[in-house]
Amino acid sequence: MRISDSMIAGTLVAQLSRASERLFRLQEQVASGLAFRTPSQDPVGAVRAASLRGGIAELSRYHQNCDDASARLHLTEVSLANIVTSLREARDAGLSMSPFDQAANNALANHVHELIAGIVGEANRATEGRYLFAGYQSLTKPLIENPLEIPPYLYQGDRGDVLFQLGRGVTIVGNLDAAEVLNLDGAVDPARDDALETLRTLELALRTSDRDAVTESLSAIEWHFDRVVARRAEVGARVQHVELATGRLEDGIRTLRTLLSEVQDADITQAIIDLRSQEITYQAAAAASSALHRASLLDYF
Repeated sequence: MRISDSMIAGTLVAQLSRASERLFRLQEQVASGLAFRTPSQDPVGAVRAASLRGGIAELSRYHQNCDDASARLHLTEVSLANIVTSLREARDAGLSMSPFDQAANNALANHVHELIAGIVGEANRATEGRYLFAGYQSLTKPLIENPLEIPPYLYQGDRGDVLFQLGRGVTIVGNLDAAEVLNLDGAVDPARDDALETLRTLELALRTSDRDAVTESLSAIEWHFDRVVARRAEVGARVQHVELATGRLEDGIRTLRTLLSEVQDADITQAIIDLRSQEITYQAAAAASSALHRASLLDYF
């Protein structure tokens, strides 16, 4: 069977084209560091990489939720710590009442008045324009002064729990509402005054040196103190839960990124070796093609 020049030329062109394509792909791998750039180059690897990227994106969203929950809970814990301190100082003020020095008692009453304002400020704490202790009504200021004075402050929020999803089927409550913390509107115990009303009673008792009223207020303050301490401990436990979830998510993200790197990252050393080899193959194909074009009738005699 006689092989024509056109058949030889066609074969050389096809080989040259394939060599050029392999050379270009290896050049892409070395330049980009990726084993493939399009799904057609490695369909199985592309599907695997897409799945891994989806997993990383999902875990990253949960990680962001952890960050948001952690920030909110840390601020909540700080506010509760400040409220605990204020209640402790109010209790100390009541214990320091003098039966003979009304001026000193007035100073203590003024201090309690400032403590009330401080607790209200903590209950109205906001971050990024959203109130921490308002439940779902995060755009509504939780406490406002009561024009009727009794109780001294009114709660404007609700009892909603702000949930953060830390994983598939894993959620955590990221807030406390002021009604629960301070027993506003009898949210915890309708038979007891709220914390702010209790402190206002203590303030008035100090101004009048009413020892019986001070003693009664101190008992109520102790109850509120214990409750806020317990709520602070609860928030601390939630913070630890979020930190553990954050650690697990970070481990998961690192693992998936490692697997993704194994799937889509090129072996640069091997790619460079293959590139050199393919360059030689391409040059050989180009030289053979060039020799064919230089052929003349004299080559057949």
